[in-house]
Amino acid sequence: MPEPLPPNCFLPPSDEYAAYASCLQLEASGGNWGDLAKEASEVAMFKFSPQVAARVLGYALIHSSSTKGKARLAQEVISCKDDREFLAGLAYLYVIAMFRIFKNPKGAVLTPLSRSSSRSPFQATADNIETLLSQPTVSSSDAKNLALVRDNYRCILSGKVDTDSRVHGLTTRVAGECVDGTQLGHIFSQSMTEHIAGLTDAAQRKLKWAVTAFAVVERFTKILVAEELNQNNIHRAENTFTISAGLQMTFEALRVSLHAIEPVGSNLNTYKIQTYPSYLKVDYGLPDQVTLTDATGGKIPLPNRRYFQLHDACAKIFHLSGAGEVVEQVFRDIQDVKVLAEDGGSHNLLSWALLSSPQAQS
Repeated sequence: MPEPLPPNCFLPPSDEYAAYASCLQLEASGGNWGDLAKEASEVAMFKFSPQVAARVLGYALIHSSSTKGKARLAQEVISCKDDREFLAGLAYLYVIAMFRIFKNPKGAVLTPLSRSSSRSPFQATADNIETLLSQPTVSSSDAKNLALVRDNYRCILSGKVDTDSRVHGLTTRVAGECVDGTQLGHIFSQSMTEHIAGLTDAAQRKLKWAVTAFAVVERFTKILVAEELNQNNIHRAENTFTISAGLQMTFEALRVSLHAIEPVGSNLNTYKIQTYPSYLKVDYGLPDQVTLTDATGGKIPLPNRRYFQLHDACAKIFHLSGAGEVVEQVFRDIQDVKVLAEDGGSHNLLSWALLSSPQAQS
């Protein structure tokens, strides 16, 4: 459920304090954009109310895991000088970027069974692992093999044993463990270089630095997306993990996230599982926290802590702000639209819902 912004938690006279004060002011300004939305009824960025836009920016300031990213966002908010159109555009960019980087428009990444009747089970020998890791590009099938071996053939969230691996004798089931089909999960699920549309001309000129999702991500975090996660690296071990089939879309929809716990000693891989709403943790039978380990003894890199931190921050922003409810409602509405009106009555809704889908633009 969306939550109002808490009182200003930053210390004056910092930029973060001033920026957050601007967010609080926008949140208190009313329920709609007034004349702005009337003048730009075709523009997607006004689909979010002033309250939602304010909370997107406010919660982004609170939950950013990067000190530099927090400072940059604060400067961007301040540079808007309380201009509602610019603040609406800035919040919209963050929402679309969050949705685009984690949501796969094609749905779950279905990888072919690597242990089909025509192929023998993947043998997790040191040579085989080294061979796959040394390849310049990794296929989704090979990436799934690496993730399964590293994750001990279990979903990293639920701990359920991969059915196929169990059947082929690659692992055993301990008493009390459940089995389930698993898929290759990605923290970042797709390319982030497509242009973000949906801004007014004025907002686009003001925010010209943020033309793509990766530009927003790089400004908000310490993750150099273009270098770390270009198209050839989307299946890299640091970005992939084993996940139960039933949890795949839940993770993509930012309804479950891994909150990094402050490291104790050299342990950087313990996470608190958080769900939105909170009762989903019980519904899915998830533990309170998990510690990720490499079953190969360090041969295969674990998922990158910074990537999970960004996913977790975006999950909080998405749902605490109410932006998630808006996006989900739009897609529910799209599913209900069977035939587009000849006068284009449904066109705006469809266009907005598909703005972040590269497939829709091709």
